[in-house]
Amino acid sequence: MSQQINTSASESEKVAVPQYLIISILTIFAIGSQYFSNLSYILNQGVIQNGLQLGSNSLLLPSTLSNLGFAFGVPLGPVLTRKLGLRKNYLLFISVFLIGSVIAVFSEDLLFLIIAKIIQGISAGFLFLTILPASLKSFPNKIRNTFLLMVITGLFGASALGALFGALSLEADAWRWLFILNVAAAAICLLVGFIGLPKLEQQEEHFSLDKTGIFLWTVMMLVLAIPLCNLVQKGFTSTYVWPFLIVAGVLMILFIIVDRKAETPLVPFKTLKASKPISGTIMAVASHLALVFAIAGINGFLRNNLDLPFMYLSHFYFWFFVGIVVTAILKTVLYDKLGAGILGIIGSIAVIYVSYQWRTIDSAVTLHELYFQVACLGAGVSMVLVGGALGTALAGDIHQASMRSVTLHSIRNFVGAIISPVLAWFLTTVNASNYEKIRWSLQSDSTEFKQEMAVWTRHLVEQGNSVANAKSLASYELIVHVKKAAILGAYHNLFTILLVLGIIMLLASIGKVATGKGRSLVQKQPKPVQKHTDTKINNAL
Repeated sequence: MSQQINTSASESEKVAVPQYLIISILTIFAIGSQYFSNLSYILNQGVIQNGLQLGSNSLLLPSTLSNLGFAFGVPLGPVLTRKLGLRKNYLLFISVFLIGSVIAVFSEDLLFLIIAKIIQGISAGFLFLTILPASLKSFPNKIRNTFLLMVITGLFGASALGALFGALSLEADAWRWLFILNVAAAAICLLVGFIGLPKLEQQEEHFSLDKTGIFLWTVMMLVLAIPLCNLVQKGFTSTYVWPFLIVAGVLMILFIIVDRKAETPLVPFKTLKASKPISGTIMAVASHLALVFAIAGINGFLRNNLDLPFMYLSHFYFWFFVGIVVTAILKTVLYDKLGAGILGIIGSIAVIYVSYQWRTIDSAVTLHELYFQVACLGAGVSMVLVGGALGTALAGDIHQASMRSVTLHSIRNFVGAIISPVLAWFLTTVNASNYEKIRWSLQSDSTEFKQEMAVWTRHLVEQGNSVANAKSLASYELIVHVKKAAILGAYHNLFTILLVLGIIMLLASIGKVATGKGRSLVQKQPKPVQKHTDTKINNAL
């Protein structure tokens, strides 16, 4: 299941830069670009909506299909890498990502933006498990723990920077330059990869291909695209949603059955049957969902309830990035000493603290409180997710490490792709329900309505308005207040779910501790055995 990286002496002379540094650059700028694009898109949808004159619901389609495309490509990347080799596969799909980014830059309508985002998502999905395992293997044993610094700062950091630059795009009222950054990143990867990736590679000429599994996986993703794109507007009861969800569910069951029996399964579920990898998988999946819920909720609160100026929005996501960098440093230093479980407990507690605070958040919250809380969020989620993912890969038989990694990341990204439109539907539905409840309680002949109107009118008169103008403005302010209260209630529900996810992360981390610290990244072996052991781990990964 692995792809070897062999750098001959002649190639080493041509490329003076250490191989692990080259692979790290190729990892950060390839996969990080997709994460950057996803988060920046969440922030600047309003700018894109105005620029392309689109409806707000239409903007969900590109992100939904991009996430689904990424999930589709994740398990297929290692398959093509085994067939084509690391160099050919990487250069192929980074070229495809470049094409998608160029299309996005010049998009003039929704169709071309959707096409661009799908191309970006699928190509990045193929690249994910093409280059990430190679990155870990490229680090020499004595500094392998610095892989954590690279992957957390580079990949999670790219998400934080995407949010930060998305906020900056709101200030600039422009969005195409963000896709230009994607073009630049892909061009750098293409150049560095062409020069730096080894040309002599061990390839598996003969391997069994899970054709039935690939077919079922492809059809399932195509079927899922229909209900996920229609869910927000039409709801679960629509014939465009529930029948396709049932078909997708049947296909998923068939896919799992087929892959469990396949000689070389596309997603080797059987590798997660032990308690240690299961706890790590739950840590990774729950923390991934926690990040999705947290960003959706807090970004909506900042925009709809706090009316935070764009400049302060960029400051907010800067502190999100700071939290991630702190975790990267701590993880690099402490992972081999404490293990994924203990660090996961620390990260889970941070997420639980933030979600508990945000369950009752309102406009009285201060910016300094928000900065500290979002830094804790970034630190906690990244600590649990990376610990769970790495702990799962290194748990059990080292020769199955790459297969466990494929299974975990396939599950994680598949669930993440599905949950995003479900989350959008949830917010829309709860917001509408809350609004109707509040509006019903504030009917014009009710005592509560009269009291609220009196309070607002008195407040506006004190500000210098005439009684007539104050009454007119009070009606408008009351409507705005009701709308904000309705959406705030939806966000509170969202943060309650975030709290539940934090508790799940904590329990999974405790389970990880109970099953043992696990294998260290830096192998401490006697010198005669050192090289053999290091090579064994590299071959397995």
